[in-house]
Amino acid sequence: MKAAELNGLESLKVKRTKREYSVDFKLDVVSYYLKSDVGRNLVAAKFNISPSQVYSWTKKFQRGGPDALLPVKKGRPAKMPKKTEKAKRNKQIGTLTDKQKYEAKILEKDARIKELELELIIAKKVAARYPRYPIDKRHR
Repeated sequence: MKAAELNGLESLKVKRTKREYSVDFKLDVVSYYLKSDVGRNLVAAKFNISPSQVYSWTKKFQRGGPDALLPVKKGRPAKMPKKTEKAKRNKQIGTLTDKQKYEAKILEKDARIKELELELIIAKKVAARYPRYPIDKRHR
């Protein structure tokens, strides 16, 4: 009944069409729900959507952040990708922003640092266990 009070009697009409919502709209609904002290039913009535939709968007947001609210391709995957899709994928890989490129480089460097630290720890343990085992000077 809150839906009728907020959006009129038209909101009580049964909707049979599948609606797709933008990511911005989903984020607005989730942020309103999380910031306000009203329940799912009132939030759903305010935005003229189903309370279960508010619940599912909130859960997705809490588990995966804003990226979880992006549309997901549904259906059975094609056996052979089309040439245009492959070209699009290759094009998308090449169109990383400078920030994304730098972040990828930083992650690679961090992984290499962790790998070298692990090698150093192993070399020190081997040297402690076998005193005559030579250790490379750069590990000291």
